[in-house]
Amino acid sequence: MIKRIFLLSLFLAAFSSRAQDSLENPIDTLFRAFSALQDKISKFERLKITGYIQPQWQYIDSAGAPSVAGGDFVTATGSKYFDRFTMRRGRFKFTYDFQNVRFMLNTDATERGYFLRETYVKITDPWLNMASVTAGLLQVQFGFEVTQSSSERETPERARYNQTLFPVERDMGIFGSILVPKSSKLFGLKLDVACMNGSAGVAPEFDSNKDYTGRIQYSKTTTNEKFTFAIGASGYYGGYRIGSQKDYRFCTLKNGDKGFDYATDTANYNRIAQRIYYGADIQASIDWLIGITTIRAEYIQGENPGTSTSNRSPSALPTSQIYHRNFTGAYFYYIQDIGTSKFQLVAKYDWFDPNVKISGMDIGKAGTKTSLGDIRFDTYGFGLTYRMNTHVKLMLYYDLVKNETTAVKGYAKYILDNVFTCRLQ
Repeated sequence: MIKRIFLLSLFLAAFSSRAQDSLENPIDTLFRAFSALQDKISKFERLKITGYIQPQWQYIDSAGAPSVAGGDFVTATGSKYFDRFTMRRGRFKFTYDFQNVRFMLNTDATERGYFLRETYVKITDPWLNMASVTAGLLQVQFGFEVTQSSSERETPERARYNQTLFPVERDMGIFGSILVPKSSKLFGLKLDVACMNGSAGVAPEFDSNKDYTGRIQYSKTTTNEKFTFAIGASGYYGGYRIGSQKDYRFCTLKNGDKGFDYATDTANYNRIAQRIYYGADIQASIDWLIGITTIRAEYIQGENPGTSTSNRSPSALPTSQIYHRNFTGAYFYYIQDIGTSKFQLVAKYDWFDPNVKISGMDIGKAGTKTSLGDIRFDTYGFGLTYRMNTHVKLMLYYDLVKNETTAVKGYAKYILDNVFTCRLQ
């Protein structure tokens, strides 16, 4: 009996629904269909696909010369060459926003392979919209140039010291950010902090030590938007375990020369080789009669461990002896838009002195254990950019590189490593 009553109820409900559909106003039907379509479109609108590509041609003064302008001009098998066509970057970024959550997947596809770039989930507080926490792979929050997009930078590459200390400019970890809202008198103030693996590049963690970084920045724009300035300060504290490798400290040797020496006791083994950096940056831009003029500068100093020939931050547990050095580095930009035309001029100077305690012909001197990793480099860059339209620009740029003259073999004079770059983006 109960079963029959249940089946009858279903039949009556279905009949009532069909009757209602048949009597529905055509406008209501159209409205329901439009609402459903609008809901689907809104879901697609949350997904944004962007990107850029940078095909380029480069020429260097001498075949096989070392370079930070996209890498050395030599193959893995040792073949040397003067010029090359490359795809410097091929970025494709997928961003999905939903309420206070953002998901991002950024990839880099070139002839060298397929690599991950920014890939993370970011959660912003839903109340004041001023604090956020990001987990995943993100740019290291240190200074201005490291965090500036390569699509917006006015030069082909970042300064030498940034490429050395922050290879690929990214790390895995937890990142926090506070941006003061417009309603506050402190609007323009931004604070970024992070706890990261400290593995250079996009590489797996190779020890249990974590690196910490932070940056505070204040920016301001006038009401008429003709003048903008920003100042910032950054700090980095971290390091990596040296395993069973010997590590050397720079000091005054027994013969009076300055060089590297180490303690023979094994108590130093497996300790942390510290990376401690401090930096300050400033940017200013003014829109006036001759066009937009931008001045940009950054200075950094600190302690950085490396090998005898390199100061590049490692992506794996070191397999060679470690040398501790005190360094300085800086860059200066002058950027000039030519009136309201499509042309822009840029001049840049940067230096990286990996060991400020020794210089000149003392580097490479017998018994000091100093080598290529102690040589200072100064780079002077000049460029012209032509913006063809909103999406395409052509960059012509020349790097004039000067190394310190030393007693190191091959570096008794300036090496021929000036680079010309022609890039389409």
